[in-house]
Amino acid sequence: MQQEVNTRQSGNGGAPKMEEIYAVPNADIIETPDAYLLSLELPGARKEAIVLKLEKGNLRVEAAVDPRHAGESKVLHRELRTTRYRRTFTLGDGVDRNSVDAEFADGILKVKLFKTRSRNRQPSPSTEPFSHSKEVPNVADSLESRA
Repeated sequence: MQQEVNTRQSGNGGAPKMEEIYAVPNADIIETPDAYLLSLELPGARKEAIVLKLEKGNLRVEAAVDPRHAGESKVLHRELRTTRYRRTFTLGDGVDRNSVDAEFADGILKVKLFKTRSRNRQPSPSTEPFSHSKEVPNVADSLESRA
């Protein structure tokens, strides 16, 4: 899994920038006759910690893995770290931005992006329906957890 570093200005006026490190989840992209299917690996994430946003032609996936030890326990040695995931996909014209389904089970987020009606009637294009980078209404509430 790759990592991405984002910098953002701290809220302290002229204070130095903080670095945020995100893991870039591995993804599979599959085309069916009526939709594009994205599968992303988000090991350790909980359904409630996943955010999907569709904005300005982009689908952004973010998730966080909570600390594994909480409460009054004293950590003697730590190698397991909290993880933050982020990946952005640029959607093409053939994706219906109003029709998206998602489900999360066993550390895999599956997002179904339905094709527009005109795309369903046309043969598969030679260009990518969307592209992805290593770095969109929120549809996280529609996630279905399956055990």
